[in-house]
Amino acid sequence: MTYRIALGICLLITGLFLGCQDHLINPDGTPNVSAALPSLPVKVTNTSGEWLVYDLHLHTPPGSTLQKIDVLQGDKVLVTYTDFSVKDDFYLAHIWLPYPKIGWNPGVLTNRFQLAQSGTVSVSTFRLTIDHQYPDQRRVGFPVPSGIWFAEDAPATSSLHTKALFLLPQPVFDPVQNGYILGNNPQRYAIDFAKVVDGLPYKNKGDKNEDWYCYNQPVMAAEGGTVVFAADGIADNVTPGKIDYPIDYTNLTGNVVYIEHSDGTLAMYAHMIPNSVLVKVGQQVTAGQQLGRLGNSGNSLAPHLHFHVVANPGRKKLVNYADGLFLEGLPYSFPEFKKLGTAPDNFLTRQPVSVFMPTTPELFTNVIPSKSDIIEF
Repeated sequence: MTYRIALGICLLITGLFLGCQDHLINPDGTPNVSAALPSLPVKVTNTSGEWLVYDLHLHTPPGSTLQKIDVLQGDKVLVTYTDFSVKDDFYLAHIWLPYPKIGWNPGVLTNRFQLAQSGTVSVSTFRLTIDHQYPDQRRVGFPVPSGIWFAEDAPATSSLHTKALFLLPQPVFDPVQNGYILGNNPQRYAIDFAKVVDGLPYKNKGDKNEDWYCYNQPVMAAEGGTVVFAADGIADNVTPGKIDYPIDYTNLTGNVVYIEHSDGTLAMYAHMIPNSVLVKVGQQVTAGQQLGRLGNSGNSLAPHLHFHVVANPGRKKLVNYADGLFLEGLPYSFPEFKKLGTAPDNFLTRQPVSVFMPTTPELFTNVIPSKSDIIEF
């Protein structure tokens, strides 16, 4: 039985790319790669370090292959990236660069693309302006009660949330960047919270929602604000490891609440138990206030709370269920927690489940957990 609980649906493997054309040529006549960013670079501090993070949406000429990206500062190669998501002539890259303690010198990062076509290799570049210092991520409280929790697919280069994408009906050409935007990733810095008791996420066989220690736990506002969208009445998936009904953009996040903060950012709380949502649109809530009960509704293979924060610079109103999916994720941090260790990637999939054994606890302040951390707060 598989209990992979991440919400990360990467819709890049669909056939929605229509009507796009190659529009860039290098001075020597070789083809170029068009590149665009869905959002500006940000600084991310997790339990594994500090990072400068950005995504690149890339379009290559028909019949060509993007082999790699070298990211350079001056003449120094900072990272070589090859782990693309690919569909036809479109590529998605997730760049995580170690963040220097003294910050970045003013200037640019050069993204150098190596492209192969008809036996010929060509190189083109995309220059990205960087700031000397980027602000620390916003601080929020925990959206679940104190205890020991598994931070499934928390922010990291290999996280499913990091690699997810909600596609636009077709790529949109951005004339300012001279490239195509393929879609949005609101969950780039999301965490799926599953409670752990005595080293296990559930009792018995884990084949009932009630077996999971996190099921029916309170879901709490990580920060105060105004409820701008709420959906309730979507059924729980009854048996962990199975989804009981078709999933689409009308039920993907299950029973869900969005809260707008004073700066316009939004927090999303997903997969709650049906008919457990306690708040309504327009209601003011305070940090720590209960919003509902943790469940297994929507695109969920086991009880958990999916939590993330997104930017909403235009204060877009969330009218339809899917509106919140087409915004860009923002990093955030928690005031303090202990990291008890890192669970294996198959912690929730191995049958019988393996017992998590803590290592030497590490105290962290004002950071976000990394993929597969088990934390206590």
